[in-house]
Amino acid sequence: MKRLMCVLFAVTMILSTAACQSGAPVYDAKMRPEDYFQRAQERADLGDYDNALAYYFKFKEVFPDNLEKNIWASYEIAFLYHKKGDDKKALQLIDELLSLYTQDKSGVLPKAPKELAEKVKDNILNKDKYFDKTAKPPAGVK
Repeated sequence: MKRLMCVLFAVTMILSTAACQSGAPVYDAKMRPEDYFQRAQERADLGDYDNALAYYFKFKEVFPDNLEKNIWASYEIAFLYHKKGDDKKALQLIDELLSLYTQDKSGVLPKAPKELAEKVKDNILNKDKYFDKTAKPPAGVK
């Protein structure tokens, strides 16, 4: 009986650990913007891009008026699609993000997401060049 209890306890611990590691998004009404970003980053660091995306999309739904964080979330979403290997979707989202900057006549949008999005776009558009052994590498690349 004691052995059975130990086995049941061990199985319960394994199952609960597996459930925690699955990382299915858990939302709380008390979550702040930074909580969404932290959880999304944690999921992305584990390669769980779909759940990372879910956190960013949920953030945009819950905090639509937080302009700066929404711009960052848009960049992160595009970058995650790139990491998932869906460069077509990533480019579409990057172009949508960059178009916001062309409309930003007052300059209120944060500059870093634009700069990062441009770099990711350039990498996507030029990645085949870097794999061509006969092509000359860009300046600074050996």
